Amino acid sequence: MKNLIKYPKYTTTLIISDWHHKNNHGIGVDYEYYVNKKRYSYTVNLDLKKNNKYLLIYDSLKPSNCSVLEMYPIIDNNIQTPLNGWKYNDVPIKIDTSEIIEYLKANK
Repeated sequence: MKNLIKYPKYTTTLIISDWHHKNNHGIGVDYEYYVNKKRYSYTVNLDLKKNNKYLLIYDSLKPSNCSVLEMYPIIDNNIQTPLNGWKYNDVPIKIDTSEIIEYLKANK
């Protein structure tokens, strides 16, 4: 979590499954995101709807280190995500650093 806060970048993530109780990936919903054309896919224990998009924070040095920011849904489908994500000031929706840090601490 330390590097998520120290070297943050942001992108969008898509929820790609319905809630599932058990399978090879775990409990929750599956999500995917891309950084520099590389696909990352994980499971998160959140009750989110399939095909919805959310803001995701990732470690710019190790993009597999990430967290879905469920409090920031991406409603505008016209938002174009850069190949290498956004820096904080470039994110096209209003976000709050202190809220993100508290969320990361509570969900580590």
